[in-house]
Amino acid sequence: MNVTHLNQSEIAISKPATDKTKDYLLKAFILLGFVSIFFAAVPEVDLIVSRFFWYPGSGFELNNNSDLIAFRDVNRFLPWAVIGVAAVLLIPNRLLRRLEHPTAPHKLLFVITFFATGPGLSVHLMKMLVARARPRALQEFGGNAFFTPPWELTNQCARNCSFISGEAASAFALLTLVVFVKPKYSTAYIVAIGILAAAFSLTRVLHGAHFLSDVILAWNVMLVLAVLLWQIFSRNAPQIDAIFAARAKP
Repeated sequence: MNVTHLNQSEIAISKPATDKTKDYLLKAFILLGFVSIFFAAVPEVDLIVSRFFWYPGSGFELNNNSDLIAFRDVNRFLPWAVIGVAAVLLIPNRLLRRLEHPTAPHKLLFVITFFATGPGLSVHLMKMLVARARPRALQEFGGNAFFTPPWELTNQCARNCSFISGEAASAFALLTLVVFVKPKYSTAYIVAIGILAAAFSLTRVLHGAHFLSDVILAWNVMLVLAVLLWQIFSRNAPQIDAIFAARAKP
């Protein structure tokens, strides 16, 4: 009964949310286009920012900072923790059936799908396609590769390339957990986690592992994908929740 009641309330919530995401998707695409044009028009911004953290003779010194490395490791662990918890909550079991307010399955499935297709598949495909060299591999910073702007297809990198930043994408993915937060707390969540995610992302610039555009455009690409996926999952929330509700019955 609790699961059925939850599904009915989720249906009521998801309909207006789907309508709103139509506007959000257009705005996300416009923002992505604007940021892309900016970095295409003034690609020197990437070199200027990276040069702040590079020192002749010692390179990107912060890359060896133990505190920043530990901070980075937290960001690398969190996606796996989120996916693991979400997957467990999707598996029907007696304990979860006793919960007074079980989590809506369509939200759990949305988060798992986003983490897999966003920071996972999409990032790796873009790295292989664009093949942009990382800052610390450039001639300007003691390496052998040539600088290329974002979105320019090149052959400056063979594997694990710079564009876009996977860890920035993973950090952004934490913002998608706002679907589990009550509306009155959603703004506070986005602000707080947004600051944390930005810090996770920008450490990659400090390390000389990514350009500023790698990070900012990773966020923009993930925003487009997140809104697009949420349209699909919120629109089909009743069907998705009904499937899992049927499986949860004793």
